[in-house]
Amino acid sequence: MIKVNLKTNQWIIITTIVYIVLSIVEFYLKISQVVASYTIYYTYSIFMEALYVLLIFYLISILMFFGEKTAISTAVTMFICIDVMRFIATEWPGKVLSYGLTPTLGILTLVVYIYLLVQFFKVKNSCISLPFRFLGLSFFAVMLIKLVIIIAFPVMADRINQEFNNISSLLIPLSILYILKKVALFIKDKSIELTA
Repeated sequence: MIKVNLKTNQWIIITTIVYIVLSIVEFYLKISQVVASYTIYYTYSIFMEALYVLLIFYLISILMFFGEKTAISTAVTMFICIDVMRFIATEWPGKVLSYGLTPTLGILTLVVYIYLLVQFFKVKNSCISLPFRFLGLSFFAVMLIKLVIIIAFPVMADRINQEFNNISSLLIPLSILYILKKVALFIKDKSIELTA
C-alpha cells in the first residue's frame, strides 16, 4: 500500500491535476480531429490508464488509513481489475480478450459500479464519508451517461462515447481531488493536535 501522509497526498493531488489537464487536452484534440501516430496514441493511453489506476489505488490506502471495512477496499480492487480489463478490451479489441467477452465485460462493469456505489455509501469516517459518496455517485453517473448514449444513439454510440468519455469521466478525478483535499485537511489537523 501507499503510505498516507501529507507529502504523499500532495504528490497524488498533483498527479490528479495532471490527469485532469491531460484529459481536457485529449478531449480538445479529439474534437479538433487531430490524429496521432499509433505509437503516440498507445503510449499516451497506457500512461493515462496508469495514472488513473494509481489514483484509484491510492483510495485503498486512504480507506485503510481511516480504518474502513475491508469490503470497501475489496470493491475498489474489483473496480481496478475490471477497469484494466475494460481498457485492454477497448484499446486492443479482439487481440487480448475475445469479442464474445465484450458484452459480458459491460454487464460485469455495471455490476461492479453498482457494488462500488453501495460500498462507498458504507464509509463511516465523517471526514471522508461525504467525498466517497460523491465519488460513488460520480462513477454511477459516468456509467449512466454511457448507457444512455448506447441506448439513445446505438449507431453512433462508440464514436460519441470515445469523444465525450473524457469530459464526463472528469467527474471521477474531480471527486478524487475532493477526497484528497479532505485527507490533507485531516492530516494537517492531526499534526496541529500533536504539536499543541
